[in-house]
Amino acid sequence: MTFLQYVAKDLLAKHGNELADVAVVFPNKRASIFLNKALYEEAGHPVWSPAYLTISDLFRNHSDLQVPDNILLTFKLYNVYCDLLQTDETLDHFYSWGQLLLSDFDDLDKNLGDATHIFSNLEALKNMDDFSFLSDQQRASIEAFFGHVVADTVLQNQFRKIWEHLADIYHLYKKVLRQEHLAYEGMLYRDVAESKETPFRYKHYVFVGFNLLQKVEQKLFARLKDLGRAEFYWDFDKYYMPPSHQEAGRYISRYLDKFPNELSAERASEGIDPDDIYNNLSKRKDVAYISAPTENIQARYVSHWLKEKDRYRDGSRTAIVLSDESLLQTVVHCLPKEVRNVNITTGFPLSASPISTFVAFLIDLQLHGKLEGGERFRLKQINQVLRHSYAKYVSADCLSLCNEINEHKQYYPQRSFLIKGRDEALQELFENVTECDGQVPLLAWVARILKRVGVGSAHTDDPLMHEAVFRMYTLINRLDTIMALSPLSADNLSGQGVDATGRQIVSIAILQKLMSQLLQTTSIPFHGEPAKGVQIMGVLETRNLDFDHVLVLSCNEGKLPKGVNDASFIPHSLRAAYELTTVENKVAIYAYYFYSLLQRASDITLTYNNATDDGQKGEMSRFMLQLMVENEGRHLLRRLTLQSGQSASLILRNRIEKDAVVQQRLNSLLRLSPTAIYRYLHCPLQFYYHTVCKLYEDDNDDENEIDNMTFGNIFHRTAELIYRSLSQNTDRIITADEIKRLYDNSDALYEFIDNAFREKLFKVDDPRFLPKYNGIQLLNRKVIYLYIRSLLEIDMRTAPFSILSLEGDFYDDLTFTVNGHECTVQIGGQVDRLDRIECNARYLRVVDYKTGSPLTSLPSSVADIFDSSLVETRHTDYYLQAFLYASLIRHGATTMSQVNPACLPVSPALLFIRNAQKSDYTPILQFAGEKRGTRVPINDIADYHNEFIDALKNLLSEIFNPDMPFIPTPQSERCLTCPYHKICGV
Repeated sequence: MTFLQYVAKDLLAKHGNELADVAVVFPNKRASIFLNKALYEEAGHPVWSPAYLTISDLFRNHSDLQVPDNILLTFKLYNVYCDLLQTDETLDHFYSWGQLLLSDFDDLDKNLGDATHIFSNLEALKNMDDFSFLSDQQRASIEAFFGHVVADTVLQNQFRKIWEHLADIYHLYKKVLRQEHLAYEGMLYRDVAESKETPFRYKHYVFVGFNLLQKVEQKLFARLKDLGRAEFYWDFDKYYMPPSHQEAGRYISRYLDKFPNELSAERASEGIDPDDIYNNLSKRKDVAYISAPTENIQARYVSHWLKEKDRYRDGSRTAIVLSDESLLQTVVHCLPKEVRNVNITTGFPLSASPISTFVAFLIDLQLHGKLEGGERFRLKQINQVLRHSYAKYVSADCLSLCNEINEHKQYYPQRSFLIKGRDEALQELFENVTECDGQVPLLAWVARILKRVGVGSAHTDDPLMHEAVFRMYTLINRLDTIMALSPLSADNLSGQGVDATGRQIVSIAILQKLMSQLLQTTSIPFHGEPAKGVQIMGVLETRNLDFDHVLVLSCNEGKLPKGVNDASFIPHSLRAAYELTTVENKVAIYAYYFYSLLQRASDITLTYNNATDDGQKGEMSRFMLQLMVENEGRHLLRRLTLQSGQSASLILRNRIEKDAVVQQRLNSLLRLSPTAIYRYLHCPLQFYYHTVCKLYEDDNDDENEIDNMTFGNIFHRTAELIYRSLSQNTDRIITADEIKRLYDNSDALYEFIDNAFREKLFKVDDPRFLPKYNGIQLLNRKVIYLYIRSLLEIDMRTAPFSILSLEGDFYDDLTFTVNGHECTVQIGGQVDRLDRIECNARYLRVVDYKTGSPLTSLPSSVADIFDSSLVETRHTDYYLQAFLYASLIRHGATTMSQVNPACLPVSPALLFIRNAQKSDYTPILQFAGEKRGTRVPINDIADYHNEFIDALKNLLSEIFNPDMPFIPTPQSERCLTCPYHKICGV
């Protein structure tokens, strides 16, 4: 039988049909459901249920005061503090230690401490001779503490200054709260405990399963006991009770004489043997200690544990306890399909729900996403909101608007553009939330957007989402009712202040701090049948409940007991002297939770993280260690280790066979560019994914970054616009003087650059459009200006020349043999510039602009160009591209007749802008000579054409050969920067 079943049996025996006059009081709500079930099963027929109360309910039901949330209580404490000390300290500075002070006041009242004595002036206490009101322990503690504090240091003086006013703050604060019919919990408890006229509604109050009692609780218990209206049921085990020195039984052992146990041998009803209730840890238990290298592995173990020994079949007699409640989501996902019913008591953290990120993005949009007084918005913040999964519930047009502004690279779209012709929801989404009467109605705006999310998602079958949106909406509305956001910074917002409606005026910093704290502490409750199915709960929810099978996850030191601390204005020695709550109290409470959870279970599994990285200590809980040391030989203790089942291994890249589908895709390729051919040389798999499968990388939409490709495109377009204006028509000779005049005209150059930005970055066709640059874009604009001037410097030295083509497409058919069959594909691409040098021996140049670093190592032959191992070290892709274009223009059947009917020599050229300062610089490509340091210029591609075309045909034959699969590159370092590295390996 469980503890609650014994309680039910005893209650029925002592109160029979008078349970309607009984109030059963628990430390928390959960146990009431199980006691109600036990009463029904024990009675065997319908009976009147007793009333069920938590200890908090009992106190609050006997007071007219209301307990608001800690935020409002801290605000009011801040205003009292500022009034009393006449200080202009900011709320931002006060808030954290104000919560600490509120906690001290609460603990002081719950333990009936004398604030005047505890917060006495240090100097007065130092000089006080009469300590007759103190016990010997209290006197020794205080003298020891003040003997250190009175030393004259800056920190101690500041501490003393605050301390001197704490008693006044405490008394004034309570006075102010009482005037408003408010109280913090300890204040209300103390009022009820000290009241002589408290009317108690029920004839009998039954207190079940308590452990540490605050003094206010002891006083109330004593009064009800003296009235003959109180009964007490204590849940413990002889194992940790005196004469044992176990901390788990420290407090219950103190109360048994004062508040006698109804299940003791003297008081228990007939048929109840106390030894069956209180002597279970002495019985042999199967206890498994399991270490694991990660938290995730522990959560994944849940599935195996439930199916092992068919534990899941025992339903509510099986419990999974989370010492780290952040594991909840993983645990739920790891439940096996055999589990038909599950009850989750611990809540799902609101901070883990998508709605929390959506709210954060909304706030970021208004606080950091606006320019020009809210008439423009930043694309980054817009994308965060519009691309969020919940944006579609605000408006069905969010996605189309997002696509539109990103397609045109509108990094700073005007608000009028975002809302013109849009639905009402988008107009509200991009509302310019501005200061009104000294306040920023940001929270009200967020609440309106959340309401739209709730209405828009009403049709979805996602209860967790609905609950999360409702919780967030409620939270935002609550904050809006108690605080008003000021546009001033924390530094300028000094002193206390409330608006006309009584709301606390706070800064943006406080708002964000509060939002973070509240999201971390707010959870979404699960709905279900609590007494049915496998139980998943936190440690606190296990109080008064018993299980046959128990699995405790993350049973590490620091998590069980949970990282307790003694942060307080009241030093530990004084806390101990005045019998306030100390760290030792908190640890003892967790020790009780631990042993009471295990005492009636026969099958126990405790897992812990043994990793020592990422800040982990890898230590099992002190309670696990204690249980192991003290019970060697009594219980079956097993030590096991969970392994991930995986071992580190090199990624194996998949080869792709050219089956019928792949070959069909290959044969459908009508054109190949030099870039595609280079991609094959770099890695055949990369060629497959990009060129055959057409899987392309997303564009970079970061407003603070222009990637290399975009930068190059802007530069190329600027150069094209400049030389189109200079050449005006084909074959017109451009002189050095013409280039010099443009070189000296900065305004004209910037106009060309702005047009290139408009087209290539912002993607706007309207020539009247003026780009709105941010800081990074302005820097890039300046760099392009310098590069263009460098280009013009080079061309002044080269002039006169004629422009034959700018950014022109050049393609020609190339026939090659694959397994004895002829195949034809068009080879070519876009040439940056084709010009004719107008010197005595005229020749053509195929010019490719390069804004990157100049070559440091050169290929020495055509064979090197097709050597895949040299693509990085010698930039053979540059040569491949230039050679291909030059060959087409020199020998192509179509292109030669168009631009080179005179069969002039054609030189492949790479024009590196960064080499502009070298007076002897020539962009004509060169091969490395046989002798070290020598170079061979490639003045006419005809000298290498046949060799180049034969090598190209051989490579194409390999690409299209169905018997040769696409294989990964042997240079594995290339995979590190490959966009496909996550999908091409196992």
